[in-house]
Amino acid sequence: MIDAVIVAHGQADVTSRAARSIRSAGGLMQSLTIVDTADDPALAAVANEATLDARLLSRPDNPGYGAAANAGVALGQAPLVLVANADVWVHPGALDELARALEEAPDAACVGPLLLNTDGSPQDSAFAFPGLGQAVSDLLPLPARVRGSRLNGRLWSDGPTRDVGYLLGAFMLIRRRAYELVGGFSSAYWMYAEEVDLCRRFRDDGWRVRYVPTAHVTHIRAATTSARDTEMLPQLYRSRARWYRRHCARPTASAAIGLMWLLLGVRARLPGPRREAYAAAQAALSLD
Repeated sequence: MIDAVIVAHGQADVTSRAARSIRSAGGLMQSLTIVDTADDPALAAVANEATLDARLLSRPDNPGYGAAANAGVALGQAPLVLVANADVWVHPGALDELARALEEAPDAACVGPLLLNTDGSPQDSAFAFPGLGQAVSDLLPLPARVRGSRLNGRLWSDGPTRDVGYLLGAFMLIRRRAYELVGGFSSAYWMYAEEVDLCRRFRDDGWRVRYVPTAHVTHIRAATTSARDTEMLPQLYRSRARWYRRHCARPTASAAIGLMWLLLGVRARLPGPRREAYAAAQAALSLD
């Protein structure tokens, strides 16, 4: 049985689609909770849709994605927990595939699907833990084939079910026992890197993380944050720096943060509309 939690910040239309697709899993679903971090009345109407049998948890303080997910998870008690963005929809049979993968691997803490773009093309869905290259890849003029390769921590989208470092947090089916043993998502990450941190703590606690590319979920990339891309850039780099400090040896963390600081400073001095955002992101590296 699964307790499903959708973290939504407005976007009632896509939230409704996500909830309906999750409910289509039928008997697997024990409960469905929509955590509203925007105090959006339209989301109450979504939760009240008779066919969804959903409850609405209002968090107008917007505590961040991980803390909002934790609040929703705490309302249930099913052995499996689904944490999802609002901007997803589940393909038929995907949840069955994911639940089966957890049943077959009792030492796995969580599993994730292959995420697809709206045109059906694959998204990066599974990753190796960040190293020095991933710290600065977004800031370098790298060819797309390098940015999307194993050199940048991206793991191939096809192939068999397998262990990975971490999964994209847009859609994760998690074993509640493992989740509770590590303390759930860390509230220290308001946005970005919360799933990288969670999967690293799973690994450090002896659990595996599994990628199941035969399960498909469509994901609208950055549907909530794209309109605020420049505003969110400092938060992205603050969270990345926090992750390196918490999970890497000091020399590696210092090198990664130093490289980010250097290249953000360069980008802040180049012509373009995001100069101020890059400068703010450089300053955010030292906020922890």
